[in-house]
Amino acid sequence: MKLETENLILYPLTKSLIQQILNDEVMDYSTKEWLTEDNRTLLTWMYEELYAFIPPKMGFTSWIFIEKSTNQVIGDGGYKGNPDSRGEIEIGYEIIESKRQKGYATEAIEALLEWTLTQDEVKSIIAKCHYKNIPSQSLLDKLGFKLIGEEDEMDLYQIKLEENSFLSISKYVMTGIITACIIIPIAKVVKHIKKSK
Repeated sequence: MKLETENLILYPLTKSLIQQILNDEVMDYSTKEWLTEDNRTLLTWMYEELYAFIPPKMGFTSWIFIEKSTNQVIGDGGYKGNPDSRGEIEIGYEIIESKRQKGYATEAIEALLEWTLTQDEVKSIIAKCHYKNIPSQSLLDKLGFKLIGEEDEMDLYQIKLEENSFLSISKYVMTGIITACIIIPIAKVVKHIKKSK
């Protein structure tokens, strides 16, 4: 499974893909700049613990973002597990520093939101953003998320799919196409993982 935008290709981080990345077996694109020590730690945790005990459904996990023009992984993002009993999921993303302010985050998150519209069990999406992170706040506002509260130093945003007219229309369009064709930063997650070990 993959998603494609004007400038990016997105692949979900399945257990087999994570193993290939960790073993330096990926030949189709470069992970050099993106695969930092922190990201390697996170991938190891996903492989050894997340997929071993509570594997998410296909797509409800992190995805890697590949820049078409360079065939380079320039970021990652996606969902932090399956929808809960209320149909709610959380989304987050990160773009490597050298590729920021190019519109890639917008492209990637829009693609992920469009994919989510084909998943009937999803009713709303939550995003967390540091209160000083103005670019991410602007991105969430642009995509239709609403500020609903705060948690520690993070602003909480939410978008309810059925209440958003644009997304509701898109849901039927995306579903029709598929039928016819048949934000917590990575560093904080890694710190939590390291503390729990």
